[in-house]
Amino acid sequence: MLTLLIAGVFGLAQPAAASASGCTYTGYPVDRCVYVNGSGTYVNYIVGTIRYRTGLYLEIEVWGDGIYYRGHGDPGTPSDTTQVRLNINRHLANNSYVCVAARWTDGTQISPACVRIHS
Repeated sequence: MLTLLIAGVFGLAQPAAASASGCTYTGYPVDRCVYVNGSGTYVNYIVGTIRYRTGLYLEIEVWGDGIYYRGHGDPGTPSDTTQVRLNINRHLANNSYVCVAARWTDGTQISPACVRIHS
């Protein structure tokens, strides 16, 4: 099963039957969330979301076992949200992580939200 573990906090893991999600809520400047849909180490898709104060310019970054995306996300999301869905449809390494973070225009990263993948 996929288990939730939030990066930066690395609190106690919470089990999920087929999927897992995790968020790092800091309010200002950015909230980061990751949702992983799958079962065991098999991941169907990942949805990464960052929410921030309107007027800020940020990119979303998603990474994991053999996965990397950095960009502006899906068109049509509200001006204070960037979201991307990545179709994975494969097994990820046991005990690997899938993470979502935000990047400022200067390249610095805001700490990620992560979920741990395990069977």
